[in-house]
Amino acid sequence: MSIDMYTVWQKLAYLIVHKTTLWLLFVLLGTALASWRLAVVLDKHNARQREAALARKTAVGYAATAVILWLLSVVLG
Repeated sequence: MSIDMYTVWQKLAYLIVHKTTLWLLFVLLGTALASWRLAVVLDKHNARQREAALARKTAVGYAATAVILWLLSVVLG
């Protein structure tokens, strides 16, 4: 059983280009904004520093995912 990497790459490129819509990017960036706002609110409570750091990391992850998907859809499209 061998895996044809060329076919896998073609399918992955097709999915990235055709499934990355403007609405997906809006949802990812909106979630990133909400997570960042949650981090700001949690920073105001001194006992919630770990949760604030996690919310910041989550916001950065969502924003990075949106940017990477957008760049890949532009390059591969």
